Amino acid sequence: MSASGCSFRLIKSFMSRSNQTKPPTLDLAALRRKYPLTVQNFGALADREAWLRRIRELETRWQDSMERRDEKTEVIVESPPPANAEIEATFDVIYAGGVLGVLHAAVMANRHNQKVMVFDLHTVGKTHRDWNISDEELKEFERAGLFTAEELEAAIVNRYQSGFVKFHDGGSRLKTPPLWMNGVLDVALDADTLLGLARRKIEQSGVAGSLLCDGLRFVRAYVEAHRVTVEVADETGRGTNHRRFFAARLFVDSTGTNSRVARQLNGDFALTHVCPTVGTLARGFKRATSDDEIDAVDFRKGEILVSTEDASDHRQLIWEGFAGSERKDDYTTYLFFYDAIDSKADKSLLALFERYFESLPTYKKQGAQWRVQKPVFGYIPSFHHQGWNNRKRTATTRVLIIGDAAGLSSPLTFCGFGSHVRNLHRTTQMTAQRLKDDALDTNSLHDINAYEPRVAQMASLAEFMRPTAKGNPSAVNETMNAVMAALHDLDERVRRELFQDRMSFNALKALLARTARLYPNIFKRLSEHLGVRGTFWWLTGIAEARWSEHHQAKADDEADKF
Repeated sequence: MSASGCSFRLIKSFMSRSNQTKPPTLDLAALRRKYPLTVQNFGALADREAWLRRIRELETRWQDSMERRDEKTEVIVESPPPANAEIEATFDVIYAGGVLGVLHAAVMANRHNQKVMVFDLHTVGKTHRDWNISDEELKEFERAGLFTAEELEAAIVNRYQSGFVKFHDGGSRLKTPPLWMNGVLDVALDADTLLGLARRKIEQSGVAGSLLCDGLRFVRAYVEAHRVTVEVADETGRGTNHRRFFAARLFVDSTGTNSRVARQLNGDFALTHVCPTVGTLARGFKRATSDDEIDAVDFRKGEILVSTEDASDHRQLIWEGFAGSERKDDYTTYLFFYDAIDSKADKSLLALFERYFESLPTYKKQGAQWRVQKPVFGYIPSFHHQGWNNRKRTATTRVLIIGDAAGLSSPLTFCGFGSHVRNLHRTTQMTAQRLKDDALDTNSLHDINAYEPRVAQMASLAEFMRPTAKGNPSAVNETMNAVMAALHDLDERVRRELFQDRMSFNALKALLARTARLYPNIFKRLSEHLGVRGTFWWLTGIAEARWSEHHQAKADDEADKF
């Protein structure tokens, strides 16, 4: 098939891959026996089996990646491609992964006039999650030159008056009211609409020959001095043995949490923590008629982090709720937990979905006409930096990792989308400059990522959201209640910074000092989670962030003189 056929196929089948490939068999009866509530609640979906297959596929890839962590997987090869490889087309940048990758690619094509290719195993410009963010962060799309304010409005389905965090305090010695925040995750987006806009930007860019392809699976990349050749398997009906080859100056991996490129570059340290996440976009929840109806939905409010019970089964379950279109009655609820990848907690998405449907009535009441519109799910990665040399590798010669594949966002926000957007202007500018300078070696590419020293601080704070083996079941909620109580006494700006990877050294110092006064056990909890070595590296990370702030302030002062 010609390269141009990819773009044609994408336009015809953007909404579904069902016409392209025969799906693997699904034992629905076995799933119904094991996960009866999940199968039942998906029953109204016209494409129920496709969703169940997608969830199982992602779960299987996660389990496989964990089982194979010790294996040496070589998907980046420093050699020419096979002698019989027919290169169909050549690009400036090739992207594997059509979700966050398509946003980066759209900037590169429109703002920087680069010829790009974006491919995905499923559909370029479609995702199985929904997103919320703030207006302040959305301006980064305008700054990056991707969307205008008017274009962004087409993807915005709701704005909240405010949002809050509330942890269960039934077994906690510290009782706290909801912590309200403005300007934090208070704008709900239709993710597919936003990605569709980015996709059209690529299709309509003035750069001839850019390409979008569905149904292609990344196999490996062959790195040479003058180019990188990307090998893909065509999953669109021609058989998995049909291999295709495309060349570029730079290959960008945006395949998500289970990235094989990240695993090759980082070995066992590709990621250290994860948030298994499930939920639904549904209609028919009970509507709140007063502010004290916490078990009903309020389209004016966002629920950022909410727990309704203490920890059990080696995990602390946390809810998130955000309203979509009030006219359509769309409301999204997530259930997730923060965890180390090697803990005893069950990380099966299907099992978590079953718990979700079992526990949902304790969080939000469903009306008689309640029904699922679509499931939302994923494994959201996190990475802890501990040690001088333990830094996530996000690049090698002619290869760059972005988005969830890089896993460098703060776990407190539970999504790499916000981090990706906040850094989009900077990372695309740097990528364009490296291409212009033909500086595509490892050293030149290694700093094109979303990592900031402050993120390492937040990653360690997130440790408080998972239970320890010998800890009291109420310990997570009690500790988080103490942190929320301390935030109550600090400037609202600190609250926003905490959830946007931007907390300054002085703000963190004030938060820890206030929390310690309210809850002296915070130091015991810190020791339980991080140990002596981990605490040392956390303090080292704080010192690094402080030095970075001081260095950046001096650089800004120098810049202001010119």
